[in-house]
Amino acid sequence: MMANPSTMRPVIFDGCFGWLHQPLAAQPSMGVVLCSPFGYDALCAHRGWREFAEALAARGMPVVRFDYPGTGDSSGSEDDPARLRAWIDSIKAAAALLRAKTGVTRLTLCGLRLGATLAALAAEEMEEIENLVLLLPATSGKSYARELDLAHQSWLRTQAGIEGIEGVGSSHDTEKAKTVGAHGFRLYPDTLATLADVDLERRTQRPAQRVLIQDLGEGARIKRLAARYQTLGAHAELQIYGEYSKFLIDPHYSVPPRNAFDSVLEWLGASAVEAGEPAAEILACAPGARIDFADGRETPVIFGGGRYVGIYCQPRRALDGVPAVLFVNTGGVHRVGDGRVAVLMARRLAAQGIASLRMDLGGLGDSVRLAQDQTLDMVYSGPALADAKAGIDWLVAAGHAKAVMFGVCTGAYVAIHTALTHSAVVGCAAVNLPFFVWGSAASRPGARPVASKGVYRLSIRNPRKWLRLLTGRANGTAITAEFVRRMIVRAGVRVNAAVEYLMGQSTPRGAIRRLALELDRKGVQTSLMYGPLDEGRDELEMYFGRDGNELGKLKNVDAKVIAKVDHALFSQVARDAIMLQFEQFLRERVLSARRETVVQTAGLCVAEVQQP
Repeated sequence: MMANPSTMRPVIFDGCFGWLHQPLAAQPSMGVVLCSPFGYDALCAHRGWREFAEALAARGMPVVRFDYPGTGDSSGSEDDPARLRAWIDSIKAAAALLRAKTGVTRLTLCGLRLGATLAALAAEEMEEIENLVLLLPATSGKSYARELDLAHQSWLRTQAGIEGIEGVGSSHDTEKAKTVGAHGFRLYPDTLATLADVDLERRTQRPAQRVLIQDLGEGARIKRLAARYQTLGAHAELQIYGEYSKFLIDPHYSVPPRNAFDSVLEWLGASAVEAGEPAAEILACAPGARIDFADGRETPVIFGGGRYVGIYCQPRRALDGVPAVLFVNTGGVHRVGDGRVAVLMARRLAAQGIASLRMDLGGLGDSVRLAQDQTLDMVYSGPALADAKAGIDWLVAAGHAKAVMFGVCTGAYVAIHTALTHSAVVGCAAVNLPFFVWGSAASRPGARPVASKGVYRLSIRNPRKWLRLLTGRANGTAITAEFVRRMIVRAGVRVNAAVEYLMGQSTPRGAIRRLALELDRKGVQTSLMYGPLDEGRDELEMYFGRDGNELGKLKNVDAKVIAKVDHALFSQVARDAIMLQFEQFLRERVLSARRETVVQTAGLCVAEVQQP
């Protein structure tokens, strides 16, 4: 089966958002439902999962991939009741949609991690599945919950160990009681109780005629699962692919397991992926397709000549003349954001009458990649600003004369530079901005400090840190090198300041300070928001004094340090704090400023009329 052109179109069913991938030159008989993993795994796998769907469609097999209820862009929340039941039902609904839209008569369910578990359970209920593909399946619900909890505890130790905060576990670990999760996503008590009863090794019904299992290694549990399916009458095959270890990691570094995916294609009777295959053409969703929620509705939008993908969130009762908000990507995470923060913020803003667009920059999420070998560093160092401007242009064309930017980390960098160059942008909230200009040491590929200055201050007062250093368990060489690097950078900033003052020469320091001055001159209400120990504060201090106090001289630009905010907003307390801060920023800085402008303009008009 050779590769053919294919398309991908947004679809909405039963409140779920998804994509239908269809081949252009085939009369398909076999269709595939891709069952996504849960939580952070879904963020890590998103781009590779899309590429896998495109490869299947290009070989004549239409595909549906989608977000479960309460996840991704779908309706609902992760703390809604009976999530496991809803997720299984959504797989069955996706299969029904695939049959109705494409006419396929044979079905394959393919799931990754918890998605593999859900696919197996759904297949048993459907009794019509020809092929079941389980990729790194979570065979036991109890074991999976323990893995999530271990990942969460590991993250807390990373914060406490590398960032040097004594007791950070108690300050950040404020997730709801009796919940389990990691990296911003949680499973709640009723779902955990249902999941605890799931053990694929003990199932008594054959889920499909053929079962393919892929895993990292030949562990006893995975071998027993394959044997179990054989006993139940299925033709079961076990394959081992170590490359999965590079897939479910930080989306910035995630590498799709192409050999493993090629093996799935071969098992389904298709050819392997060839280098340089064309990406699917992105089509607009069907008219009227939307997700309704209590305070508004969301519509998938394709713009920029079919290059960009976004979700337009409209309030039921929109405020007149209020700017819309543009959310841009953080690192390699697609438009929903870490911990689903962009979705949560968009729907909270809708309740306050504010519209928003959360978009994927080119090469990220579901938007078109400029080149097959495009990297994240290429995205952010070049086209990202033009992409964000296209998002602002779309909002303007949709009837929003003005807009506000919101971004975290690399998204914060895109936000401030878009605000600087687009006339429609009147506000900008930049969270944990890592650097002001691309090309600085902090923006280079792979650059990341050992820890922030605040962390080192705390570590010096911590006897345990000294013990780790003296016993060789901490990397003293790396810490020393980092201190030296920072001393050199700080010395360079001081030299630049002297050159500017004495000789009037333009320097990198001057360029960064002019950036803030230009935002202020343009009247763009700008707030730089940082967590207490974020490394971005070091760069802020280098150029604008401690906690950016020199920005106090400006009318429209400031910096704030917000308690209990981690860099990626993995903790619930961090997301809540940022959402509240952003809402306050919109009320007090953006909306009030625009009201003042309207009043002043109106007063000027009245004065002109009254002149003789």
